[in-house]
Amino acid sequence: MAMPQGTIDHTKWWRHKNLRTLNLLLFFPLLSIFTLGFDGSMMNGLQAVDKWRSYFGQPTGVTLGLFNGAYPIGGLIAVPFISSISDRYGRRAGIAAGALTCCLGAALQGAAVNISMFVVSRGIIGAGSVLINASGAPLITEIAHPHHRTTATALFQTSYALGSIIAAWTTFGTFRIDGTASWRIPSAMQGLPSIIQLLGIWFVPESPRWLISRDRAPEALNMLAKYHAEGNADDPLVQFEYNEIVDTLAEDRANDRGSWWKNYLEFVRTPGNRLRLFILFWCACISQMSGNAFISYYLAPILTSAGLKTSLQQTLINATSQMLSWFSALYFATLPAKLGRRTLFLWSLGCVLICLVAITAGSAVFAQNPTNRSAGYAVVAFLYLFSPAYNLGLNGNLGLYITEIVPYNLRLRGMAVFQFWTLAFILLSTFAIPVGLEDMDWKFYTIFIGWVVIEWGVVFWLYPETKGPSLEEIAWIFDRPTEMDLKFGKDMEAVDDKGAVAEMVEHK
Repeated sequence: MAMPQGTIDHTKWWRHKNLRTLNLLLFFPLLSIFTLGFDGSMMNGLQAVDKWRSYFGQPTGVTLGLFNGAYPIGGLIAVPFISSISDRYGRRAGIAAGALTCCLGAALQGAAVNISMFVVSRGIIGAGSVLINASGAPLITEIAHPHHRTTATALFQTSYALGSIIAAWTTFGTFRIDGTASWRIPSAMQGLPSIIQLLGIWFVPESPRWLISRDRAPEALNMLAKYHAEGNADDPLVQFEYNEIVDTLAEDRANDRGSWWKNYLEFVRTPGNRLRLFILFWCACISQMSGNAFISYYLAPILTSAGLKTSLQQTLINATSQMLSWFSALYFATLPAKLGRRTLFLWSLGCVLICLVAITAGSAVFAQNPTNRSAGYAVVAFLYLFSPAYNLGLNGNLGLYITEIVPYNLRLRGMAVFQFWTLAFILLSTFAIPVGLEDMDWKFYTIFIGWVVIEWGVVFWLYPETKGPSLEEIAWIFDRPTEMDLKFGKDMEAVDDKGAVAEMVEHK
């Protein structure tokens, strides 16, 4: 059944009190990935801070990998708790639990007196960050107005760049301080967004899908009516949403396996779920293994190899490049509703490939002739362009895609699967990259060039387009022909070879 428009003008949402309030309250879950962005940029900045390097014994290679690797190790420990907290106690509880953990970790990090304390504190922050990230995107997806869902969910990833900006300018502003405060201040500030979330998350409405799953249907209907139709429970859009959620959750309950491990095995029981599982794995891969890992965490060694060696140069480049990254991420978050998800994936990976080739070529020329400053400047220019290239399809677009392709009964488990593989790839890159850069210098970049080509090919052949249908209807793209086919088949005329829906009222 095609989604109705509703009785309020959603295109002028600021004119409607409750819808305006909802969109403003989304600020709190939108902060969920801020900590991860802050972390990468902060570690980039600290590597350029003399006081930090000297305090911890000039870490390089494996030791430097341990500093960065503690974050994903802590995250991997927290992955099993994602679904048990957020599915049992609600999405807001998942965010609150993660935020509280991050506050503890940031306090210990800022007060660290040795390597062990600093590494353990980063592991605690990693654990809290995973809980926040895995609950934040589903909450936004499930409470946003259906006509705003695409852009709102895509904006989720943009707080990564905002966190990067604040961390970069903080380290730029503190590196001149004579003493350990030069690195303790940015280390402790990593807990700031979590404090904000703890104060504000309880004002955000709970997911109506979670409420119905806990037999609190009247509260869910009231939430949908209040925020999506200014209190009109008879609004056709509200009734459509409510009935669709009820029907879908009833089917999910009928298919429930009764235990957490059997429910995870649901990912391998049908062709549609196996494709979802692979896409979650592959999205985790391309989000971390497309060259962004060595730029996010090891910018200082790259700039040093290009002839930019001072703390002022490195922290300034880190700070200004993060500003460009954030502005591009904000604009590109509006594109999935217009251009489609698959298209943005392919264009983004193509642009990333061009940047990696240029960075590699410039670094090679500079390595052979250190007096060739033009080659060094070319490397810096494409380091700046790398973030917009990545953000085009691998930032907000990716966060939207992995959330909407997984049905409600598997959504939190899907986020847990994605977080697990993301952290595994982060862990791999944080230990491998510093060693690779130390042993191979610029030649190490060529590995990522070939890998991005493979990533592009997999996306081209296996990723279906999801632009158009509602959350419940997207299941039809993956699960046809099944009961979902019979349920929605009358409203969808055809699905082409790439999974794109044709002849359908677009919901964006």
